[in-house]
Amino acid sequence: METAVMTNKEIAQALYGYFGEGNIPAILESLTDDIKWTCPGPTEILPYARVYKGKKEVADFFRLINENKDFPKFEPREFIAEGNKVVCLGYWDAKSKKTGKPYSGHWAMAFYFRDGLISEHREYYDSYGEAMASKV
Repeated sequence: METAVMTNKEIAQALYGYFGEGNIPAILESLTDDIKWTCPGPTEILPYARVYKGKKEVADFFRLINENKDFPKFEPREFIAEGNKVVCLGYWDAKSKKTGKPYSGHWAMAFYFRDGLISEHREYYDSYGEAMASKV
């Protein structure tokens, strides 16, 4: 009996499903042990904005996101796959849990794969707008 192997694009798509379900353990299982996860922004305002290395640190990223942000709308809209890369273009409406202020915008997230697992993640979004909504 053959086991179905997911494509990189399908793994990236599944990741967003796991995020929507709050299934962080499933996300972590999709990552290499030496994952590099980058979230831009001013750390003094956005405590989750930094570079994370390893699954334990990425778990901390998701904890900090959960403590600081709500997503009334989080929409991965388009997936572009080439070689070992998948880029997702999307949109969110979010709200700072610290201030209650909303912010929204388009974003891009790039995933780099090695041996069927995500080895690097880079996020691109309006971190200035998010910081202004989150600044106390």
